[in-house]
Amino acid sequence: MPMEVLQKGEIVQRLNVAYKKTKEFLERGPISRDLHPGSDIAQRWPLITAAYSGLEQTLKFLIANEKSYTIKELIDHSIGKKFPFRTHDLAVLFCCLEESKKSDVRDYFGQFQSLHSYIKVECLDDFLKEVSGLDGKGYERWRYTLIEVEEPLPHNSAEALVAIWGVCLEIARKCVFDNQRVRMLNQKLSWTLWQQLQNQMNAVSLKRQIAGEPFQNLKIEARDRLFQDRCSLDVFAEILWHFDQYDSHGLMNVSDQLSEAVYRWIAHVLNCKSKAGMTSLRLFIERAQGRTPEGESIRWNPETNRFEDVPWSLEYLSQNELDQNATNIKTAIVESQLRNLKITAKNCEYEIRENCSFLSSGKSDT
Repeated sequence: MPMEVLQKGEIVQRLNVAYKKTKEFLERGPISRDLHPGSDIAQRWPLITAAYSGLEQTLKFLIANEKSYTIKELIDHSIGKKFPFRTHDLAVLFCCLEESKKSDVRDYFGQFQSLHSYIKVECLDDFLKEVSGLDGKGYERWRYTLIEVEEPLPHNSAEALVAIWGVCLEIARKCVFDNQRVRMLNQKLSWTLWQQLQNQMNAVSLKRQIAGEPFQNLKIEARDRLFQDRCSLDVFAEILWHFDQYDSHGLMNVSDQLSEAVYRWIAHVLNCKSKAGMTSLRLFIERAQGRTPEGESIRWNPETNRFEDVPWSLEYLSQNELDQNATNIKTAIVESQLRNLKITAKNCEYEIRENCSFLSSGKSDT
């Protein structure tokens, strides 16, 4: 007997609350890893075990819904003497989904991995096999790793597990509620950044009207002069990059009101980044600024539906002696001084080329 609509709604609600709490815990956590491997494992244990279990239960709900089973009927379903759904193996469970659902989850993970490039497994199916382990007991290994220290742990990523769980949950909500849809990562980031800019435009417009200035529709100006039918993520990335390099948004031919709103938006976004854990928003901002080894900035490729690096403008160079006209700066320089040096060089019309972040602590051939 299939699950009733009310029962489905109750299950999805429980999964949704558990997901939100797990995601909040992830976003509040520190980014750094503990130097003691055992402590690092223990710190990640609550997140990975919760996300693993939540994803497993969401996959089983989706499978049961497709087969018009109750959850009990799914678990008790047997093929001969085997019970195929009495498993914690995420890779096996994922393979049981309809192709359209698998395609959505694969596309979401592909976008997520292209942004979170520290995750080296690019294919969702391979990632699920990796975290499930060769014997399909990856969950049990993580669940008991606090006391069973002899067993090797399969590689895992709490960030990726939570992301996969989230998109599977969106698919589950869509199965129950007609007005739900599955949003890809690029859509979520674009919407979040646009809403933050819109809030700042509204605040500036209201402040200016209170001061007696005429109303100005900043949304129309932003559409016509800021985005101009371009990918909004690329525009946001370019603004963040320019501000990080030169302390200005770099926009030309925009009104004072829109300029003020953009500066307020930058301050708000950077404040959000400072408070966030290893979130997609934080990664997008850092890569947009060029503060990671991957590239000078980040952009969205609509043909591949993936994030990609803006390549460094300078290839790796190595030499033992300085060029004749080169200046060797040996004194330790703080970040603000480095930025001022770069602004001065730009104002003097020097061509600035880089092969790593000018504002990072590492060495750079610039």
